[in-house]
Amino acid sequence: MTGGRARRACGVRGTALRLAAAGALASVAAAGCSGSPGSLTGGAGSPGPTATSSPGSSPDRLPSRNSPFLPMSRALASRSGRITAALYDERTGQTWVYHGGLREVTASIVKVQIMGTAMRTAALAGRPLPGQLPASEQALIPTMIENSDNNAATAMLAKVGGPAALAAFDRAAGLTSTVPSRLRFIPGTTLPGWGLTTTTALDQVRLVRAFAYPGRLLSGQDRAYGLNLMEHVESDQAWGISGGVPAAGSTIALKNGWLPLSGAGWTINSIGWVSGHGRNYVLAVLTDHDPAYQYGIATIEQIAAKVYADLAPAAAGRNGQNAGF
Repeated sequence: MTGGRARRACGVRGTALRLAAAGALASVAAAGCSGSPGSLTGGAGSPGPTATSSPGSSPDRLPSRNSPFLPMSRALASRSGRITAALYDERTGQTWVYHGGLREVTASIVKVQIMGTAMRTAALAGRPLPGQLPASEQALIPTMIENSDNNAATAMLAKVGGPAALAAFDRAAGLTSTVPSRLRFIPGTTLPGWGLTTTTALDQVRLVRAFAYPGRLLSGQDRAYGLNLMEHVESDQAWGISGGVPAAGSTIALKNGWLPLSGAGWTINSIGWVSGHGRNYVLAVLTDHDPAYQYGIATIEQIAAKVYADLAPAAAGRNGQNAGF
C-alpha cells in the first residue's frame, strides 16, 4: 500500500466506489445498506437516549449519571444524515444508546469482527495469536486493522471460515443485532461484500468492550494484541471517536469505516476505546446519508468531543450541563 491521504471506500487506499445506477443502489438497499428512518430514540420504541447498567457492577464504581447524549439531542437532530451512537462508561458501569433502533452497514469496522473471529478460532484450535499462526496470516491482521486493507480482510475472512464463522463469533460476543453480509461484492462494484454487514451502535460497543476489558471471549494476549493494532492505525485514519481527546496521556484504540453509495451519500462509522485523564469508556458512532466524507467525520468528532468533555471527572456533579454543538 502506498502513502497519502486519499479516501478509500470501505477503507482501502486508492479504491474508488462506482455504483452503476439506481438499480445497483436498490440492490444495495435490499442488502441492508441503511436502517429504517425514525425518531431519535434510545432503542426501538424507546423515547430518547436510554441507559443501562452492566450486570455485576463493581461497588466501587461511581454513582449513576445522566446520559451524555441528552444535551446533544437538539443539535444532532439538525445534522444531515442519520446518526446512532452508544457509549459505555467503565467508571459507572452504565451504557447509553442514542437512536438505538437504527441499523447501519459496517463498511470497514467489520474488520474488528474479522480479527476477533480469527483470534477465537485460533484459540479454540489451540493456536493462540499471533505466534502460532502461519506467517501469511500473521501479516494479514495488522494490515487489515492498521492500514484498513480490504484484500487482507477478504483473505482473513476466507481463512477463518467466511460469514458463517463471523456469525458464530458474533453470537459468542453477544452481538444480537449484527448480520454478516454473504455477498461477494457490493452490487455494481468490485468492493468486497462484507462491507454491507449490518449492525447497531450498541453491538459495536459490545464488540470493543470484548477487547478493552477482561472477559471470557478473548484471552488477555489476544486483547492486548488487538488493542495495540487499533492504537496504531495509520495517521490519516486516526479520526472519529478520538475527536477532542488529547493525545498526551490518553490511550485511543479505534477502527473506522467509510463507504460512499450512489444517491445515498456517505456511510461514516467510528468505534473504539478511550482511557486516560480519569476517563475509561467505549464509544461507537455510526452515520449514514452524510452529504460528504468530511461532513460525516465532523459529526462523529463533535459527538466524541462532547462525550469526552462530559465524562471529565470534575464534571461528575453537573450532569447534562454541556451545551449543544
